[in-house]
Amino acid sequence: MNNNNDPRWNYDDPRFYEGRPADQAPSRPAYDDLGHQGQIPTSPDPLPYDNVPPDGYDLRQHQEEERRLRIQRTIGKTLGILALVAIAFLGGWFSHEFFSGPRFDSNNQSKSYLGLIQEAWQLIDENYVDRENVNYKKMAYTAIDSMVTSLNDKQHTRFLTPDDVKNENQQLSGKVVGIGVYVQQDPNTKKVFISGTMPDSPAEKAGLKANDVIVAVDGKSTQGKDLSEISAMIKGKEGTDVTLTIQRPGEQGTKDFKITRASITVPNVLMYYIPDSHIAHIQIVQFTDGVTSQLKEAVNKAKAQGAQKIVLDLRNNPGGYLREAIDTASLFLEQGTILIERDKSGNQQEYKATGQTLDTKIPLVVLTNNNTASAAEIVASALRDNGRATIIGEKTLGTGTVLQQFDLSDGSAILLGIREWLTPKGQFIRDQGVQPDVTIKLAPNVSIVSPTEESSEHMNEAQIMGSQDKQLQEAIKYLKAH
Repeated sequence: MNNNNDPRWNYDDPRFYEGRPADQAPSRPAYDDLGHQGQIPTSPDPLPYDNVPPDGYDLRQHQEEERRLRIQRTIGKTLGILALVAIAFLGGWFSHEFFSGPRFDSNNQSKSYLGLIQEAWQLIDENYVDRENVNYKKMAYTAIDSMVTSLNDKQHTRFLTPDDVKNENQQLSGKVVGIGVYVQQDPNTKKVFISGTMPDSPAEKAGLKANDVIVAVDGKSTQGKDLSEISAMIKGKEGTDVTLTIQRPGEQGTKDFKITRASITVPNVLMYYIPDSHIAHIQIVQFTDGVTSQLKEAVNKAKAQGAQKIVLDLRNNPGGYLREAIDTASLFLEQGTILIERDKSGNQQEYKATGQTLDTKIPLVVLTNNNTASAAEIVASALRDNGRATIIGEKTLGTGTVLQQFDLSDGSAILLGIREWLTPKGQFIRDQGVQPDVTIKLAPNVSIVSPTEESSEHMNEAQIMGSQDKQLQEAIKYLKAH
């Protein structure tokens, strides 16, 4: 069994060398179990030389098996230790998360304040005593509306209920069912007032005027209600009646107006040709779908009647579609910038005149007031900054943001200012408005003269100059002098 020619002695396992006579030790150095040349380790239980396994025993396989078992034991111990560490760590983490309450991370305010809202909602839902007054829809809508209002994009970025979405889309389509009034809410007094009436509408026929304050609707006070609530009170089915209690500036007491709701096709471009001055008074009520085509028709009709100059009236125009504003301004511009948009990252984009012109030479005056907003401000500033028009009247509202509608899952939506816009000369409009070249203010109780009124009364220049509309009068004077 101690045959030196036995091939089993060629296996370099140091344990087989420890008990062998010196003259039988191999001539080459031994290797440790990890395959590195070095010192021969001392085995705690050395295998004596005379205990060599018998013939037929696979010593190489035996040694490999023992080596594998040692590695498995080492790995097992290591994994056990790691498992204990992980259990201890996770136990502490779960204990902190579930027993210490939510954590507020000042470095991630968006996530933290969202968690705060969820926390408040859950507390109310689980603990508030008067369950009859827990209205989840009202809670959600009030929270969303408050979030949007806090952005301070006054009278522009806003939350729309499903009914508001329907009405907004209907209004911009050019067709509405109602009495035909534009309403706004004073951000300071919270009073809701009429900013204008639609031409030939039930409201106009009933005698409602711009700046009339709506005190009550069908006998119900508007005090403490927001704009959407009051609008909903005014709206209704075609053919039904609604009574508005009005406080008119400069007058004592209130007056009731009973009006029948109707389906209204809104003419958003109105024109009256003043024959003895060769001036066309053209009013754009709102930049709804197709308004550019209506304007082209109105200008061509006025020129056919003899108009040589135009008063473009944008007073009380609440805005509308951006593309219509760009196309409208382009009718009077050979070239030039219409507006500059800037996103939240500061990236800017210029919108140029489209080249689809109508008349780039005819003299223009643009009329504005404090209710001129959004797309109407874009048109006014584009024509003025490109040297095509003079602005007369009052400073505009100063919306200054480009809106995009984001629909929510229940049919409500957020109209969100996703970009700010600047005039062609780089002036910010938001909260500042477009300043007129010639400032003319109207008294609060004075209504503007519309082309509808001029047409119905067949007014000549002298009659217009005898009215209380000093802004329109100044526009006529300016055009006659230039």
